[in-house]
Amino acid sequence: MLIPAERAPRYIPSLGSWLAGLLLSAVCLVLLGTVLLIENFARAHAERRAIDALQLVATDFRDALDRGMAQQFRQLIVLAQLEPLQQTARPAALRRTLEQIQQGFSHFAWLGVTDAQGRVLAASGGLLEGVDVSARPWWQGGRQAPFVGDVHAAVLLERLLPKQTEPWRFVDFALPLPGAAGEGAGVLGAHLSWSWAREVKAELIDATLASHRAEALVLDRHGKVILGPPALEGQPLPSQGGPSRVEREFDGEAFYVAVLPTRGHERYPGLGWQVLVRQPVAVALADYFSLRRQIGYCALALLILFLPLSWWLARRLSAPLRQLAAAITARHHLGEGELPRVGGYREAQLLSNALAELAQRQAEQDASLSELNASLEQRVQARTAELRDAMRQLAASEQRLLAVTDNIPAMVGYFDREQHCHFANSQALKVHGLSASQALGMSLRAGLGEASYALHEPYVRQVLAGQSCHFIGALELGGSDAHFQAHLVPDLDAGGLVQGFYLMSFDITRLKRAERVLAALSRVDSLTGVPNRRHFDERLPEAMARCQRGQQLMALMFLDLDKFKSINDGLGHAAGDAVLQAFAQRLRACVRGTDLVCRLAGDEFVLLLEGLHAPAEAGLVAQKVLDAVAQPLQLAQGPLQLSTSIGIACYQGEEPADPASLLARADQALYAAKAAGRGCFRYAEGEAAG
Repeated sequence: MLIPAERAPRYIPSLGSWLAGLLLSAVCLVLLGTVLLIENFARAHAERRAIDALQLVATDFRDALDRGMAQQFRQLIVLAQLEPLQQTARPAALRRTLEQIQQGFSHFAWLGVTDAQGRVLAASGGLLEGVDVSARPWWQGGRQAPFVGDVHAAVLLERLLPKQTEPWRFVDFALPLPGAAGEGAGVLGAHLSWSWAREVKAELIDATLASHRAEALVLDRHGKVILGPPALEGQPLPSQGGPSRVEREFDGEAFYVAVLPTRGHERYPGLGWQVLVRQPVAVALADYFSLRRQIGYCALALLILFLPLSWWLARRLSAPLRQLAAAITARHHLGEGELPRVGGYREAQLLSNALAELAQRQAEQDASLSELNASLEQRVQARTAELRDAMRQLAASEQRLLAVTDNIPAMVGYFDREQHCHFANSQALKVHGLSASQALGMSLRAGLGEASYALHEPYVRQVLAGQSCHFIGALELGGSDAHFQAHLVPDLDAGGLVQGFYLMSFDITRLKRAERVLAALSRVDSLTGVPNRRHFDERLPEAMARCQRGQQLMALMFLDLDKFKSINDGLGHAAGDAVLQAFAQRLRACVRGTDLVCRLAGDEFVLLLEGLHAPAEAGLVAQKVLDAVAQPLQLAQGPLQLSTSIGIACYQGEEPADPASLLARADQALYAAKAAGRGCFRYAEGEAAG
């Protein structure tokens, strides 16, 4: 209802709304400006740190490559001066000399000496002997002066050298051999396996960069990747424009890139390689992104702190509306009586008048709707009762037919002689993702799939011949193995003829997995959590075999706790168990992740250390164990001082592998340590620490 102009109240502006809006806007603008300023500074600082770190890694890698190449070059220059390499008249002796040199310089895949016409006189392993290599760039470059060639694939040696996972690639070295009268008598050639550079990268760079998702690449003078991820090797990368900071995308991902050209070292001139180190921007700026979130949280917190003030202002201004809302909330329906009239400002007064008129109209409509609703409810209730009875009878009938098969934890189906489905229970439909209508009439081959049907087909022929059968099968589903047990039963008529067959399949995947878990648990000591004697008996022969193949050094350390029986007798078996658990934890903390800690029995433990360079390294580990075990152990009864005795037996791989003999030597060394006063270690008889 419109209010007559002569009775309209004077205009009252909503000042509170303007003030609240202005205050919130000002706070938001100040916070936004501050956040942008801090964010820009933080990003610039994070970028500088990331680029500096990449530049440092690139410098170390570049210098390692230059020094390594210079060292290989310098070694060949020294070898070229050896008198045995100048005896070209005795190819057999020359070959033995080259093979002896190759054993000491394992990175050289091939060493050879040619005559002045470029024919190979002698070579390591006899490879390419008698072959004319005068057309090869390394021979032509090495006739008058030392020559270094860039990385290239094997041309002549690829079919002769042992097969490996990646193609052979070489860096060629060639040096002239002095003749009797100052004339060149031939050329000493060497092919340095490029796996040398990969090992340098793995030892110096990869471990450092792996945790930061960064990677290092080496590019040749033409910009092709000669060392890096296998997918990129041989692929060209655009020039990075010198050692300055670069940000670009690789395969859709943004990277920070540092590039340094190699410079050569000493007499090695360098080959124009570039070292490229790159790191994803998302990883390099992870701290910055975290700081940005924290800044956002701080800004949000400030806004939240400002909310009480805004709330107080809004409450002062919304008092008329609250009065009106309280009146509406107190009633169950808008049309229950007349609403109060409120003032305060014009908007509240207009809203109050409009709601009062709406409440009056609503009360009139409710009266007419209540009469109509009473009639409709009676008819709906009657029809609903009829429909409920019909549905209850239908559900009971279906339940009686499906109760048995649907409650069996197996897939059940019936198939005719043509292997067409006539029935499948709910479990079978669920597993194969079919509805009942889709399964009806479907062939067994289509329902199972080719792989599963191939397992079932021999037994289907057997059951169609009238014989019951069952079998256990396995399939790969979703990247993991699934195991099942199937039973096939023929359906015979009164005359004994097969009309079809029943197929029941049980999922036994969990049972098979439990069997594997039990097998794994049988190799772990339940008290200490370290591998047990069974696991040790399996691992020791394998470790000795590896040492024998690679002529490497390994050490077996036999340990036990000094006076452990007195601990068990004096403090009880619970304290003894706690001591054994702490002893196992301290042993694991003293060795590498690749080393093996096992509990043999009681307080007897062994350590298996592989990849050692000298027996003294085992002594360092033993001393570390002695120091760790000597730390007081806090028990419920109080602190306890522990000590251990250690026997060390080493195996070089030169003599035949005999695990029992190696363990017996370590045991004898342990007794020697006990005899020496306990709390120390001793090597097996005949072994030295050096």
